Amino acid sequence: MWWEDTVFPPPSAERLPREVDVVIVGAGFTGLAAALEMSRRGRSSVVLERATLGAGASGRNAGMVHAGLRYDLAALERRYGAAGRALHQVSADAYAFVGRLAGEVAPDSCYESGGWLHLAHSEGAMRRLERSEASRQRGGETTDVLAGRALATETGAHGFHGALLTDNGSGIHPARYLAGLACAATAAGAQIAERVRVLGVTRDGTSLTASTSAGRVRARDVLVATNGYTDRAFPQLRRRVIPIGSYVVATEPLDRSLAAAVSPRRRMMSDTRNFLHYWRLSPDDRLIFGGRTSFTPVSIGRARDRLHAAMTHAYPQLRDARISHAWMGNVGFTFDRIPHMGRADGVTYAMGYCGSGVAMASWFGTLAAAWIAGGERNAFLDLPFPTLSAYRGTPWFLPAVGWYYQIRDLLG
Repeated sequence: MWWEDTVFPPPSAERLPREVDVVIVGAGFTGLAAALEMSRRGRSSVVLERATLGAGASGRNAGMVHAGLRYDLAALERRYGAAGRALHQVSADAYAFVGRLAGEVAPDSCYESGGWLHLAHSEGAMRRLERSEASRQRGGETTDVLAGRALATETGAHGFHGALLTDNGSGIHPARYLAGLACAATAAGAQIAERVRVLGVTRDGTSLTASTSAGRVRARDVLVATNGYTDRAFPQLRRRVIPIGSYVVATEPLDRSLAAAVSPRRRMMSDTRNFLHYWRLSPDDRLIFGGRTSFTPVSIGRARDRLHAAMTHAYPQLRDARISHAWMGNVGFTFDRIPHMGRADGVTYAMGYCGSGVAMASWFGTLAAAWIAGGERNAFLDLPFPTLSAYRGTPWFLPAVGWYYQIRDLLG
């Protein structure tokens, strides 16, 4: 849907340069934000995209932006001690940053702050939301616990036991934002090459050489920004990121009164299931409804049918609304459910956003570029990047994980 009214700039590198300061692998939010920051710091870069701009999850998501990691502030502090607050602060900074950056590079990207409604699918989930409120407030969010009539003023959804409303949530047109980032990066001097696959990176003294399907490029640094699309060119990173498909559908534009009944205040919304669903109204009053329909790959058609069933279960009033678009993108999960940035075998990486990619990828790309250019370190650079000894990039364990989380959802 997003890409139908988005004009992406043409690739700026007709021929690969022989040498640059930084080779950036992946032209999503991370890679393009890094390229923009590199140019602003006087460093030359080329961004290598194996497909085309917008083909990955950066151009194919639901356009929902929020701060925060998979853990709230209290959980981060329990796990990481005093460093937990620094990790949380980076995610809060990411949310503020993407709003500023979108206004700068893509004023047509429909960025709008409206808050996030977390809907409890069970009584136990509602109690967990209530317990998390103090931690959210301590982390800087404004919150409100809603039930009964108060909840009905926020959503026409059925079957929920209450909700936690926070001011941590915005909507964006992700493809226009991505196109704006690409235009800003190239205007600042970065080069972008599409349909170029990186085959590997070798070190020669103090420099690196990226071997690609279009030739070789020599660089001082290489930044891998491939997240859920990390392939065998970087085996040590591939075995640390788990690609999970996130599927999204969009209805045809809803009648204004029906759209108002679904979401009168136009919040970002999600439920508390492990197999979560998330949804929002688009600027033209389509309901955009997404979720992880399976922990293993399914066809777009099957995912569309499952999401339609979940959507009409929550909103019976939408049973006659036609689904006009369906798509998917790979989310990059990590084994500790924390994003990671660092350096392995001389190659810098920034990835593993676990479903928070619009804000975190934009900020991580910027922070990684700043670090490469000699800037300050950040809290994520000190974290170990775990994996499983038997994992090589094919997530054979996901069916069992899926069954486990389905049982947990049923138990509340």
